[in-house]
Amino acid sequence: MSKKVNKKKKNVYGTKQSDYMKRMQIRMRWVKGLMLFCVALLVYRIGYFKIVKGEEFEKQVRSRLMSTEKEVDALRGSIVDRNNKTIATSMLSYHVILDPINILKLVDEQQEHTYNTLAEYSKKSVADIKAIVEGAPDSHYRILMKDISAEDMMMLKDAKVKGIYFEESFVRNYPKGSLAAQTIGFYNKTEGQYGIEQAYNQEMLGKPGRIYSKLQEESIVTTEVAAPQKGDTIVLTLDEVIQQYVEQTMNKYVEEVKPLNAAAIIMNPKTGEIYSMYSYPYYDPNTYTNLTEQMGKAAWDALTSEEQAAALNRAWKNYNIQIPYEPGSTFKPLLVGEAIEEGLIDLSAHYNCTGVSQVGPDKIRCWKRQGHGVQTLEQAIANSCNSAMIEISQHIPDEIFYEYFVKFGFGETTQITLPGEAAGMIHSLNGLGPVQKATSSIGQTFTVTPVQLITAFSSLLNGGNLMQPYIVSKVIDNENNVLSEAIPQVRRQIFSDATTSQVQQYMESVVKTGTGAAAAVPGYSVGGKTGTAEKLPRGEGKHILSFMGYAPADDPEVVALVLFDEIGETDPTPKLAFKEIMENVLPYLGIEPTGDDSLPIVDMSIVPSVVDLDLYDGIKRLEVENLNYEVIGVGNKIVNQYPVEGTKLPLEDTVKLYLEAEEGKEISLVPELEGLTVDEARRIVDGVFSLEGASDGTISHQVPKAGTKIEKGSKIIVQTMQ
Repeated sequence: MSKKVNKKKKNVYGTKQSDYMKRMQIRMRWVKGLMLFCVALLVYRIGYFKIVKGEEFEKQVRSRLMSTEKEVDALRGSIVDRNNKTIATSMLSYHVILDPINILKLVDEQQEHTYNTLAEYSKKSVADIKAIVEGAPDSHYRILMKDISAEDMMMLKDAKVKGIYFEESFVRNYPKGSLAAQTIGFYNKTEGQYGIEQAYNQEMLGKPGRIYSKLQEESIVTTEVAAPQKGDTIVLTLDEVIQQYVEQTMNKYVEEVKPLNAAAIIMNPKTGEIYSMYSYPYYDPNTYTNLTEQMGKAAWDALTSEEQAAALNRAWKNYNIQIPYEPGSTFKPLLVGEAIEEGLIDLSAHYNCTGVSQVGPDKIRCWKRQGHGVQTLEQAIANSCNSAMIEISQHIPDEIFYEYFVKFGFGETTQITLPGEAAGMIHSLNGLGPVQKATSSIGQTFTVTPVQLITAFSSLLNGGNLMQPYIVSKVIDNENNVLSEAIPQVRRQIFSDATTSQVQQYMESVVKTGTGAAAAVPGYSVGGKTGTAEKLPRGEGKHILSFMGYAPADDPEVVALVLFDEIGETDPTPKLAFKEIMENVLPYLGIEPTGDDSLPIVDMSIVPSVVDLDLYDGIKRLEVENLNYEVIGVGNKIVNQYPVEGTKLPLEDTVKLYLEAEEGKEISLVPELEGLTVDEARRIVDGVFSLEGASDGTISHQVPKAGTKIEKGSKIIVQTMQ
């Protein structure tokens, strides 16, 4: 019985083990099945992505590969003169681009060659270049240098520098330097500033190109370049040769008289085309952020940053369009023209100038204090008589007087397509009282820009039309197609032919017998008008002197306005500058001489040489030639003069004498002695100067003039009334 029991226990144990094994086998089958399912699922998904979604994923990958597209700058369009001579252009340059991903893949020797070569060329340290590369290990694009030349780019290519490539760009170049700088403006590496560069910025921008990746045969990614399109070319009415004539002459006289500002503009009065535009102070668009060349390095560096900014702002501005001024007597022909046009004056009338005009409670003086006496209208224009102009203005009703200011285009811009043009200021009709009207008649108390004035003045030269001034003749695209072209445009008619012919006759007399004699151009008939305007505040002795002239007198083809701001009241510089400019410009334009090489009818003097003489001998020589003098500096010795020996000037014009004192000599101011008796004068100068000349009577003339600073102990020579 016990054996049965034992046998039963053994079977129970075996059964349990068998059950356990069965369960394990079942689990293993489940695991294998699950693994097979996962493998099948994975194969299915791979097949799905490859077959169904494969193309989409490939596109995404290619998109990432092609996402490195870069824009390539287009060459900025050129600016050329009327004869297609380049004034501003863009030169191809290159940016040096580092490719950090590929540089880091180079073997040590290649990396070292890349770093050393770039460091030597760029003047950067190897450490600095490494820092750029290692700081962007996942990048293909880091700019190392900008705007290197094509020659330098080829040098780096020849050096077999790996891990870099080149991106095309451009640098703006002004091959003529400061020529017409304010008219042209400059490019600040982002956009055009001032002048044509700003006004036509969009036209000259061009269309940028692209560097991008392209898929070939559905699997190969290549780098492609879409070439940029150069911007449009701007063709100006300016003539480079005329501009150079003007700048050479103006710069010479600027150096001599040192004005605060200066300007010159030359126009074709029949069409409105601007041949030349000069403005001082000037700058070089190639170096537009400093005036070292113009002022000298020491003077420029001595300025504070604020002073430098102010100096640049002045130099960038174009006086011809941005700085309104009182025109003075250059306005007078326009006044006479409107009076004639409206039939408000008798051409045979005479005007008596006593030297002062009473306007209400105010007295307005003529520039000639003793008066011009009785004059015809032609003489009044030739002599620039203020009193005659004031009398003429009193015959013109206020409404008509104001209406002509509007007709002339004063108080509004000319729309010459240059940025920053000023409108100037005129009196309103309600504000045109007797004094305002009288002062306006002589070119004071209202302001114009030079381009406004020369445009209005041209209506007296072209049959009476106010032309639209313009400085851009064409815009041409990079395939030489003309996109736009300017044509002469009449804005309105102001005068009749009869009126303009009459006023031209008067203005020819200005140069033949009047205040503009020094502007005469031998061989040509010339007309014009002088201008002297006292600046605000009045009484400080600051004047703007100008001359508006034209030729030939009988059929004007060119008109010029020359202006100097803050020079001596009697300085002949504007007339001399006009004469010298026209001596070059008229033959260049093919304008035939009249055949008359004589100077004007007015008596002329030839300036003698007085350099190295003492003050007294120099003044004596000038007085023999009936010339006045103005003293600059202190002392008794003349070290320089202006104008130079041989210059022809009308009688009583002024020569500047530059003085220098002997070292160690004490300087004293010459007192005013005219009007005193000789005895009174001796008491005043006793112990300071000696008195020579007349021994009694009332002093009518003294040498030197009152206010001259000469060496103490020198003589003063006096003359008395007979």
